[in-house]
Amino acid sequence: MKKLLLLTLSVAIGFGLYAQKRTPISKALKEVSFQGIIEQPLDGSEVFEEAVVVPIKASSLLEEEEIGETWYDLQGNKSVANRTYYFDDGAMAATWTRSIQSAGFSDRGTGYNYFDGNSWGPWPDERIETQKCGWPSYAPLGENGEIVVSHNAVDALIINRRDDKGTGVWEETILQGPVGYEKVTWPRVVTSGPYRNVVHIIAEIRNGYNGQDYAFAYWRSQDGGDTWDIEYQLFDELGTDYYTYIMPDSYVFAEPNAGVIAFAIAGKWHHDVILMKSTDDGDTWDKTVVWEHPYPFYDDNTIFTDTLWAPDPTVDIAIDESGKAHIVFGLCRIFHGEAGTTYNYWPYGEGIVYWNEDMDPFEHANPHWALNVWEGVLVEDVNYIGWGQDLDNSGSYELLAPEIMTYRTIGLQTMPSISINENNQIFVTWAGTTEGYDNTVYNYKHIWARASPDNGVTWGEFHDLNSGIIHIYDECILPLLTANSDDYIYLMYNLDADPGLALDDDHAYQQNREYFSTILKTDIVGVNDPVEFTPDNVSQNYPNPFNSTSMVMVELNRSTDLRMEVFNLMGQKVFETTAGKVNAGTHQLTINASKLNAGVYFYTVFAGEQKVSRKMIVE
Repeated sequence: MKKLLLLTLSVAIGFGLYAQKRTPISKALKEVSFQGIIEQPLDGSEVFEEAVVVPIKASSLLEEEEIGETWYDLQGNKSVANRTYYFDDGAMAATWTRSIQSAGFSDRGTGYNYFDGNSWGPWPDERIETQKCGWPSYAPLGENGEIVVSHNAVDALIINRRDDKGTGVWEETILQGPVGYEKVTWPRVVTSGPYRNVVHIIAEIRNGYNGQDYAFAYWRSQDGGDTWDIEYQLFDELGTDYYTYIMPDSYVFAEPNAGVIAFAIAGKWHHDVILMKSTDDGDTWDKTVVWEHPYPFYDDNTIFTDTLWAPDPTVDIAIDESGKAHIVFGLCRIFHGEAGTTYNYWPYGEGIVYWNEDMDPFEHANPHWALNVWEGVLVEDVNYIGWGQDLDNSGSYELLAPEIMTYRTIGLQTMPSISINENNQIFVTWAGTTEGYDNTVYNYKHIWARASPDNGVTWGEFHDLNSGIIHIYDECILPLLTANSDDYIYLMYNLDADPGLALDDDHAYQQNREYFSTILKTDIVGVNDPVEFTPDNVSQNYPNPFNSTSMVMVELNRSTDLRMEVFNLMGQKVFETTAGKVNAGTHQLTINASKLNAGVYFYTVFAGEQKVSRKMIVE
């Protein structure tokens, strides 16, 4: 653990902590829009011309774990697959789409590295597959093994398994669709059961199967992938009666927990935000529509003249100890005013949205605005938990230019990842466009984090995990959290010298590095400590005595519910005011005495379950 401990210390010193009060977006920025092109998903079969090779930037991140590299920089069209895992014995594995060529990518496949409890292995110098592949998804398998599922972009899913994680020869097999529709792409895999021997795969069957360009399908093996008792099973609730199709890479599995298997789907053009959940290991599934898309049968000829608030579209999901699903996704605002592949987007309609199964689905009288943050449809620190931070304390969130460098996702805050530990502490990370860090053209993205100590009831401070001098010239994206039960957050992410994708001609091809970070959970939770609430936190009301209104100032060290009650000398409550759930900081409560008789009263301020009382006089 020596390298990881050193990394923990460096990150704990380096990352910035910021209050969570949202800085209002100016009216001018709210109305700024840009035109984009609806990207067709790339499956990796493309061939590229020789690219200009730029020098690799010297790294000052000597205390952080660099575990591999790639020049092929598209790790996912939308949501990224589960690519890393933390084992109970302290071992970890990480995978990514790897190629060190800058054209053609004939060497492309799964990059793999393994942490044995003490150190990571050397950077891989070849893929694990025997053929060109991409888009790996990773899971434990059996008592001590592992499985990687990728696709070759031609005709099949490529499955690699071995009995002992981190060592030995991979056994490779293929998985295809039904006869005539063999081509399957964009897989996700998880395993369940006492020995992690039940394998679950979701992927897309191509070329018009089920009347859809991409038919969403499910496979299950109950013997570790030797045989499949469920093959290319379609979900009626995701078929042609409901959607044009499910967009590739728009879905992600949760790590199974409490006997629950679940995955989430989100897209800005073609379908709802969907929770699919099974409590019988995949025999049956229940569908929950978290947000209903106004145009589920969208195609490029669909025109809507009212702007649509939608996922950006990235999504992630986690299952807590009770089996409850928690979902996070990026937010965007779009407009499709004419037939074709062009559209408009509003960069500052931004943020990270949170939902769990105790909440109602997102609804609004105008379905286009069911995710609108500007009208207060989303509530800060309830179902809206991430937004751009005003790092220079200027009073506004200001970027170098109103336009941003987009990926296959268009949110300023995007690519969220969520994990929940056995104490029901929730950790969320995302790639956020960050004020003050730029390459003179675009602002860089950093990895941001927030945590909830109480299963999503309250949320703590914002943390910039890439703050400080070491990341002045780095684009940090694609954060992936592991699910684990020890004292640390384990985070994998991608680092690039320039914003954007070389694959989309945003810049020249260059080395991307895969990083692995280790951070103490207590450094992120913060709010795990109880509210520090003593008489020193509550001011004497002013003015006092008074006969109309008087103010009480309350200082809080974390977010909590805040209210105040006023009692007469007989103990009768004569006045109350509720601020609701508020953030850390100073808050003002107002006492209205217009209906009170002259005399002595007591006011009590409640911060969560704690309280402080003081005396006041009404004239």
